[in-house]
Amino acid sequence: MHLFISLFSVAFFLLIFAMLGYAAYRKELGSATPPEADSFGGFLPGWLKQHPIPIALGVLSIFVLGAWASYVVLIVCAVLWFKPANAKKVSFSKEKDLVRAADDAAAQWLQGLGPNHAARVPVIEAMFTERSRTLDVCHYCTWQYAGDDGRWKDAYYWTTVSRSLAAMDNKEREFLRIAELLNSSADGRNADYRAWRFALVWGQGKGASGKSQWHLGENHADAKTPRQAIDMAVERCNLTVDNVITKMLSHIDELKRKADLPAGLKDLVQQAGEQLVSGGSTWLRPADVGNTVFAPSGDYVLHIGSFADGTPLTYSGEGSIVTIAPPGSGKTQCNVFPNLLSWQGPAVVLDVSGDIYENTSKWRAEHVGPVFRFNPLEPDQSHHYNPLAFVRSEPEFIWEDARLLADMMIVPSGAADPFWENEARTVLCAAIASVCYQNPPDKRPMHAVLDVMFGGEAWDNMLIEMRTAVDVRVMIQTATALGEMPEKTRASVLQTARSSLNAWTGERVARVTDRSDWSPEALRSGANPTIYIVVPPNAVDAYLSLLRVFIGQHIRMLTGGKVPARGSAPILIMLDELPRLKEMPPVDEALNIGRKYGLRLWMFAQSVGQLRNAYKNADGMLGSCAVRIFMNPSGADGLAERLSDEIGFVDALDGSRKKLVEGAELAGPNYREQQIVFGLATRPARVSKDYAWRNADQTARMGSV
Repeated sequence: MHLFISLFSVAFFLLIFAMLGYAAYRKELGSATPPEADSFGGFLPGWLKQHPIPIALGVLSIFVLGAWASYVVLIVCAVLWFKPANAKKVSFSKEKDLVRAADDAAAQWLQGLGPNHAARVPVIEAMFTERSRTLDVCHYCTWQYAGDDGRWKDAYYWTTVSRSLAAMDNKEREFLRIAELLNSSADGRNADYRAWRFALVWGQGKGASGKSQWHLGENHADAKTPRQAIDMAVERCNLTVDNVITKMLSHIDELKRKADLPAGLKDLVQQAGEQLVSGGSTWLRPADVGNTVFAPSGDYVLHIGSFADGTPLTYSGEGSIVTIAPPGSGKTQCNVFPNLLSWQGPAVVLDVSGDIYENTSKWRAEHVGPVFRFNPLEPDQSHHYNPLAFVRSEPEFIWEDARLLADMMIVPSGAADPFWENEARTVLCAAIASVCYQNPPDKRPMHAVLDVMFGGEAWDNMLIEMRTAVDVRVMIQTATALGEMPEKTRASVLQTARSSLNAWTGERVARVTDRSDWSPEALRSGANPTIYIVVPPNAVDAYLSLLRVFIGQHIRMLTGGKVPARGSAPILIMLDELPRLKEMPPVDEALNIGRKYGLRLWMFAQSVGQLRNAYKNADGMLGSCAVRIFMNPSGADGLAERLSDEIGFVDALDGSRKKLVEGAELAGPNYREQQIVFGLATRPARVSKDYAWRNADQTARMGSV
């Protein structure tokens, strides 16, 4: 019975203690800092946790001294907490002090982000990218209402709200980011921008409220808690999320139409317009170039195109570039002409048409350095180059250099069984090594090599000479193997070799290869020469062997030996119609080690499929390029769709994900005059095609020597 009475007394004590809690709740409702909870049920648990000692004393005293002792505890608590003489007075701030507090908080926020708008922008962008910060916003708003006496009176609301960026959905966060940037651009002096920040952080009750004070006019009695008061004030001031979004979109459109916007605000408005419509564009913006592979990094700059605002997109890094563009897309006018008409360093250019030489050689000869034109079909108008002159005579190099020429001269046919081609390369390598071993560089005519391919006395002499090369063991070994080759096999091998060397048998080629007017090493001499390899489009296939030797030997010689000194002019190598030359290991090597030797390789192909047909490692080659440029991608071969996937997705403001640009759009008229540019570890860029013929300065430079 005694235990039952004690337990009843404990329950009665806790009930009375809860009533004291209700009194405390009512007391805070009338204070300047009302409780967070909207109801007494939400307030009581937290309040009880704040007073564990009196609860423990009251319960313990019931079992030790009796129920009367718990009443003493209740009386003491009531006196201490609610005695009028000691009660904390409710203190309300003057409205002007509230306004000052809101202004000070806004100023401190901006000071914490940076001294000026330019410094604050990257901080704001990083903050919204990381999404780890909780934003606190102090806001004051006021309006007028009609009093009972018919006179207009002021109502107001002042509060501090907070919310984590991570807890916001994409739509609210994206609009808040733009609001923060706008507020920063105005240095916190625009009341609308500050109100939008408050509304988006509050999110119609999704944020947390802090210190608050209000007088809501005719609705004052209806607001029992800060959250209720905030919601009523938000509704009264048209600061719901939907209203704010509508206002922001309208404001951005209005700013777009202004022609006198400051540069910083103009960029912000343009970017904000794209962001708010798409939910976050992934296109590279001019303001972001400084942190990408396109950031200026040297004196030798290659022009790619221009952003919508006219800002040029350039590349001055050490990597290679590839342009994938179908015929007639303007790659020569947009990528080749503008750069050869401004590039101050040495260059090697594969000119499949002659247009490049005709339009760029004059300026380069007058302002850059000597110009050489190698055209095997027009010997009277061509400079001369003999690849045999640059085969090193030293025993440790002669076979290696001869092998390179043989590999380049015999064009891969793609046959399932490459036996005959491989044997033909071995025979050709032996002939080249033999001629170069027996003769000095200026006494190595190409016809001496070709004579061996017809057998007879030239063949026998080659074997004899190779057997005398006692310091080049591989030549002796090869001579033995070739001497033991069955006659029938030898005839087939020589026939294969001859069929691959048709390009070298004509008198015109013999004339342009009888001597050398320059050396590949001259490209590093400081004279900045430009070498044009000119072949008509309809003659490329017939002269593949010649073109491959020319380009392969230049690249191999430039990527071997001593690394050039830092600061040396890079060598620009522009290879138009690269896949038509078939697979060339030196090109792959240039992609991998060319930057070490100062080679700036720029390759051109009509399609990715064309490149894949020529190179087994085509995808790896594309991935090795620092910059990839695409013009007029086709939907027929799937390139447009693949580019669409690579460009990426955006989170739409309705919460869905969509492609930034669909494949059909890339292949359509909207992108006909655009280039899609990918840089290593960089967002894709959309830039214009800057045709040389539209540029007065470049047009004035056009012409041939």
